[in-house]
Amino acid sequence: MTQNDDNSDVSAAKLLELPPDWWQTATASSVLIKQFKKHLLPLLVAGSVDRKIQYNVYTGILLKHGETIVWLTAGHVVDELIQILSSPHFKLSAMAWLDGYEASKAESVNLHRIDVAMKSWRESGLDVGVVLPSLLDVGNLMRNKKIETIHSGIWKNLDLANPEGYYAIGFPRPWSHHTQTPSSNNKTLNAVKADIACLPLKEIQPPSEFGEDPVWSSPEAFYGQILPYPDYPEFDLEDAKGMSGGPILSVERDPDGRIRYRLVGVIQTFARGQSIFRAEPIHRVAEAIDLWLEAKRPTTNE
Repeated sequence: MTQNDDNSDVSAAKLLELPPDWWQTATASSVLIKQFKKHLLPLLVAGSVDRKIQYNVYTGILLKHGETIVWLTAGHVVDELIQILSSPHFKLSAMAWLDGYEASKAESVNLHRIDVAMKSWRESGLDVGVVLPSLLDVGNLMRNKKIETIHSGIWKNLDLANPEGYYAIGFPRPWSHHTQTPSSNNKTLNAVKADIACLPLKEIQPPSEFGEDPVWSSPEAFYGQILPYPDYPEFDLEDAKGMSGGPILSVERDPDGRIRYRLVGVIQTFARGQSIFRAEPIHRVAEAIDLWLEAKRPTTNE
């Protein structure tokens, strides 16, 4: 056994000795997010309406479904993208995958093509949507070591999970920052940086205070309430806008002291007063994507 193996065994043993709420701390979140964020891919859409500049960052998950790579997000996010890109009043200046969570020279269009296939299932009662990145974009993204797709081992076989806790992950709109730097020839360089949130949750039953609201009473949906960080009690999420389309991940330790996580759902909405996220369950998401990709199999990722 090598020294590295010895160190690995010691680390695994220490992990197994941690208390049951080990995952709830800000320290644990800051460590685990280094792995989690590889699967998240924020999308920047910048432009102007009546000369008023907008810089919007949308949360999404890079998911491998069979042999096809899709950008998975909320259905209302895809609806908004379709509306913005088709509006005669919106002048697009940049549309970019922020694969490093930062984009310089944001006035340029970084997507190879923007007329890619998009699909929202919101009208069918499922607030989930996908974008099919072009093959060139997929190739460029996969060359980035900071990016990894969520494969079937993470989003299937949830019946094998034994979750100790859950995380809601995404890019809150208030946490995105736009800066301008003077450049040569009287030009201005724009930069957009998106910071990521990794919030511990406890799974709860459909909240009774929302009555018979179908969004908040579905027995299939995932509901998770934000837990305070024991080591950062003053933290408060003022606004979760922008996190729609992000993942709900379960987390657990296996008997060998390794951390396993699974994609449980896709964030749809957030009840600020109750600090509750609602997410569409991944089994319904997978079924919808299955049918859609099968119907358009000859043209995927063109």
